[in-house]
Amino acid sequence: MRSFDPEKLQGESIVFYDGTCGFCQASVQLVLKHNKRHNLTFAALQSGVLEALVPAARRPDPLPDSVVFYEQGQLYTESDAVLRIARHLSFPFAALYYFRFIPLSFRNFVYRFIARHRYKIAGQAQACMLLGPEERARFVA
Repeated sequence: MRSFDPEKLQGESIVFYDGTCGFCQASVQLVLKHNKRHNLTFAALQSGVLEALVPAARRPDPLPDSVVFYEQGQLYTESDAVLRIARHLSFPFAALYYFRFIPLSFRNFVYRFIARHRYKIAGQAQACMLLGPEERARFVA
């Protein structure tokens, strides 16, 4: 796990996820496996990294509790975050990015439904994910 240095993280693509959500942790595992370029970094929303990296005026209020994606100084939430993350994955997951042509209101409706029920789908995590040294290097705390 890397230590937090805001200057070094400015140019990175960072997936912020709910560290207590089993569904979110399984999603992070999927992203780790299919991000062959190793160009994504990860941090739990509960870590405080997002608040330290992005000024309050540029953060959504309230801050989503499921996934936020930081890329090139921009924050993406809900379905936009998921689709932008998908662009960094190998096929067939990268093809999900083309769902951006579906109207945002419908995409976010589906996203919110899943986010609202994610604890019912996969439960809450009682322990941290077990990661190898290579994966641990891609997490910020």
